[in-house]
Amino acid sequence: MVVSNAGPVADESGVRRRQDFGIATFVTEDVPVVGVQTAFVHGEYVDHDDWAIEVRPRAALAVSVIDGPRRVTVVQLHGLRDPAGKHDTPARRTQAERLADLIERARSQGDLTVVGGDLNLLPDSETFAVLAKLGLTDLVGTADTRTSAYEKPGRHANYLLVSDPAAVKSFTIVAQPEVSDHRPLLLEI
Repeated sequence: MVVSNAGPVADESGVRRRQDFGIATFVTEDVPVVGVQTAFVHGEYVDHDDWAIEVRPRAALAVSVIDGPRRVTVVQLHGLRDPAGKHDTPARRTQAERLADLIERARSQGDLTVVGGDLNLLPDSETFAVLAKLGLTDLVGTADTRTSAYEKPGRHANYLLVSDPAAVKSFTIVAQPEVSDHRPLLLEI
């Protein structure tokens, strides 16, 4: 897990406590982890007195594992949220460049690289051009990655990119069951 920021929450009795906000990657114990790297792709760690959306930093987490004969590097993030929408901005361009830097540092030559998460972007974002320069191919495109719990018109949030599309045995955007406003992305390599 990597923590990007922290702030107060109140329990059912009204007692305020600190809560960490970040991302985590869970790896089955029969797959050896051979590398872990993190980086802030937007901002830096903040300890809030009160939560604020506009200053929420974003971190990415890269985990490299040995899966059979191949090393696999999986990078995930929850991209910058902008109340103005999911269009390209200078901050999102910087986020894409920082993400690309992390990917390059985390993976070794020949790694199967998988990058995914709630990128908070539109399918035509310049971020995909930045990641394409690293040899990454987007598997989602314009597909709907939202559930009925999400009532806004933009149906794009989650993306999954791979360095070797031929290594993909199957890729599914799971529509049922609905457990969130995001549809899970299921990749078998």
